[in-house]
Amino acid sequence: MNRFVQFAVAVTVSLSSGFAIAANLSVADIELQIQQKQSEFDNYNKNLETEVTASWLLEQELERLRSNSTALEQERQRALNEMNIQYEALIEDPALNIDSARQAYSAAVKDHKANKDAITDKYNSWQKQLQLVEQTRLAKHSLLNKLEGLKEQLNGARIDRLYREFGVQDTVQVSHNVSCDREETIAKCMERGKYLAKQKASKRFLDNVYSGLTESIEANMRRPYAEGYVQIIRSEVTDNSFSGLGDFAVSMAVELKGSLKRNEGCELLGLDRRYCVEQKGQEQVAEVRNPEADSDMTVSTDESVMYELTLRSNVFDDEVFIDGVSYGSTKLQIMLPAGKHDLEVVKRGYQTLMQTVDLKESTTLKVELTRSQYAFNKGEKIQDILAGDIPGPNLVVVAAGSYRMGDLTGVGLDNERPVESKTIPASFGISETEITVLDFQRFVTATSYVTDAEKDKGCAFYEGGQPVWREQLNWRSPGYTQKENFPAVCVSMNDAQAYADWLSDNSGNSYRLPSEVEWEYAARASKETDYWWGESVGVDNANCGWCGTQWSNVSSAPVGSFERNGFGLFDTVGNVWEWSRSAKSQSGSVVRGGAWNFAPRLARASTRMEIDQGFRANYIGFRVVREQ
Repeated sequence: MNRFVQFAVAVTVSLSSGFAIAANLSVADIELQIQQKQSEFDNYNKNLETEVTASWLLEQELERLRSNSTALEQERQRALNEMNIQYEALIEDPALNIDSARQAYSAAVKDHKANKDAITDKYNSWQKQLQLVEQTRLAKHSLLNKLEGLKEQLNGARIDRLYREFGVQDTVQVSHNVSCDREETIAKCMERGKYLAKQKASKRFLDNVYSGLTESIEANMRRPYAEGYVQIIRSEVTDNSFSGLGDFAVSMAVELKGSLKRNEGCELLGLDRRYCVEQKGQEQVAEVRNPEADSDMTVSTDESVMYELTLRSNVFDDEVFIDGVSYGSTKLQIMLPAGKHDLEVVKRGYQTLMQTVDLKESTTLKVELTRSQYAFNKGEKIQDILAGDIPGPNLVVVAAGSYRMGDLTGVGLDNERPVESKTIPASFGISETEITVLDFQRFVTATSYVTDAEKDKGCAFYEGGQPVWREQLNWRSPGYTQKENFPAVCVSMNDAQAYADWLSDNSGNSYRLPSEVEWEYAARASKETDYWWGESVGVDNANCGWCGTQWSNVSSAPVGSFERNGFGLFDTVGNVWEWSRSAKSQSGSVVRGGAWNFAPRLARASTRMEIDQGFRANYIGFRVVREQ
């Protein structure tokens, strides 16, 4: 038997070992659960439509009774007047029979009272029905999150299955003939014949691996774009011979095993790359290609060559952004890689300067900012100092403009349609992060405000696919560890509005909660993709369930833990849902943006969840808007 041989053929797939599947469920198990949950969700949709219709009918009936009350009161008054006239006539003529007048009045009083009782009963029924609608809507959203979570698990399970199936080991019997060159030694010809036989065995084995995959059709479609390995465990020549014409024939038994890179399974199955990376804190991470080994890769800068950029401007307290990253104010000296860099200098009350700098040597730039004729400047940062020298929240100015609102990609929910063109007529300031625990603490300290959660019932948390109320939970103690720079949660829309009113009273400017039209405009930042950075949620771009961060499905994250969007706002995707006002919602309120324990599909720019203004949970917070 020949010695062991190691042999690699470039082809591959990958495993998402960072995606843990609950209770190690198989793909089939998860698909069955998805089918069951989808059926439940469809039933919830039908039930919600029925309950909303019943609520509307009760409201219409209540309005009819209230309208009828006026006519009945007029009839009661008319009967009373008639009876009084009859009584006056009875004084003059004691023999006069006034029974009909008394009976008419008695009937009018009875009808009026019956209508008032009916109004009370109908109002109580309507309120109960509204509560039922809200409960059904909450249950529907919870079920939707569970359904999306199962889909996340399904994709992870598909990658795990692919990895297991690709890692099979088998022995391939193969024969190969070669013609020996005249100048080739017998030993060289034999080695060449065995080498080509191993190549043939590897190709045959790999073809069998792909055809044996559960998702072989999907994987074979993308096979040319993925890389992988087949490892020869051992090889044995079972027969070989030379012909008189100088041909060498060899038969071999080759034992092979499929082997994978970590980042190729998603390529083969057409899944987002985040399913094929390790979670934070684990040892492995997604493989990064070596530019020297990939001729198709282009690099915009040569990071081995660094130059010094010195920047001066004609104003103080400006802010310099280079490639979207803030470097503070001028005068600024910084080392940057050679190549092109996007430069942006902003200051309140001045027009923003934007230009591209191509660094080929150490460079000094002097920029001139000109005063703006407008009160608000795009990208301008604002912070009001409140009464008592209390700092207000940091705001970013969002310029006026138009955009398309709703499900632009066709993957959204029914309440995201139809797509509508919207215009923001004037620029506005919006808090660059969600309102933090520290921001809210300043408000409570100044006003002794008591939140709805602290008054009654506490705050909801997400457990077993449902919002569960716990009396001791509130914005100070939401059920997980938080610090001052975490978003304030367990606040109702009423609490959020009270905070905005306090800002208005103490700043002299008008603060409020954003409308959902303004919210989506700011969150999209001129993009028409599902997330401001693209169509896929990717890895470590935001804190949402199954988004690959250290906080995913654990808790909210400190505000500003991820990149700003194009308008300079943090956390418009994930972290916590955010209150906004809506003309389309029956309660006048919706939450937007997704949360740390909700699936990525529910953190898209257009996702909207209608919730009663008094609801509060440890996954709902808010940000505020300041008008010019």
